[in-house]
Amino acid sequence: CFMKNDCTVTIGKILATHGIKGWVAIQSYSHPPENIKNYDTSIEIDGKSEIIKIIDIKTMPKKIIVQFEGYEEINISEKLIGKDIFISASQIPSLDNGEFYWRDIEGLSVVTTRAETIGVVDFIFNNGANDVMAIKKENSYVYIAYVSENIVVVPKKEIIIDHETI
Repeated sequence: CFMKNDCTVTIGKILATHGIKGWVAIQSYSHPPENIKNYDTSIEIDGKSEIIKIIDIKTMPKKIIVQFEGYEEINISEKLIGKDIFISASQIPSLDNGEFYWRDIEGLSVVTTRAETIGVVDFIFNNGANDVMAIKKENSYVYIAYVSENIVVVPKKEIIIDHETI
C-alpha cells in the first residue's frame, strides 16, 4: 500500500534548499524533530514511492536541515521542494493505553460533557507548554489545550471535554 492511507504516515515536509551542496530545510513531525533520522523515509516521485535516505542532519535554531543520499547538489535537491516525507506505519511505536497520535485525533468531533458540539479537530500544534487542538466550527476556530485530565477520547468517534474547563 502507498500514500494517504493506513499503511504510510507523513513524518515531514521538504521546505527549501539550504546552500549549494544539496542540503534541504525540512519540517519534521517526529518528536523530538531530529528523530526523523531514525526512520526509513520515502517520498513520492512520479506517482511512485521512492526510498530517500537521510545521510546527515543538523538542528539549527529555527529549522532542521538534512542531506539525502543521491541529492548532494542543489540542482538535484531543488526537485524535492514541497514533497512530503513518509514512513511505513509499521515503524511507528505503539502507545500506552490512553495515549494517541495527533493523526488519530484530527477529524474527530469535539463535544462537552453537556453534549454541546464545539466542532471538529482540524489540526493540532504544540505551543511550547502543551498540545493545542484547533477545532473548526463553520468558518472559525476554537483553540483548546489538550490536557488529558479534562478530555476523554473515544477512538475513531469523538473527544469529550469537561464543560467546566472551557
